[in-house]
Amino acid sequence: MSRKKFVPDDLPTLTEVVGESTGGFPTLTEVVEESAADFPVQAEILETAPALPPLEIQEPSPQLLQHLQAHIENVFAQKLQQRLAEAQQHAIEHALAELKSELPQLIRDALASPHDPA
Repeated sequence: MSRKKFVPDDLPTLTEVVGESTGGFPTLTEVVEESAADFPVQAEILETAPALPPLEIQEPSPQLLQHLQAHIENVFAQKLQQRLAEAQQHAIEHALAELKSELPQLIRDALASPHDPA
């Protein structure tokens, strides 16, 4: 759809409307001037606003630091324990796989060697 279907060709611009007689209605600039007179100026608002105290940066308390350190240690220990259990399981699986692959040869070697009755 083209723009011409939505906007008529004879639609006046804003400057043309302001220049014409408004039929007793105030113009936009008159409304803004009246509204500005009804409200205090921004500078006056800022002057009368209560002053905020300066922001103070405080050192964390020793108790908070201890709590944070204990939490970090617990998280680290849990992660380490999980990784250690995974590594241990992998090592066991690897050792069993090696034993299974070498077992036939170990049995042959044991059967071929002479037995000492003593």
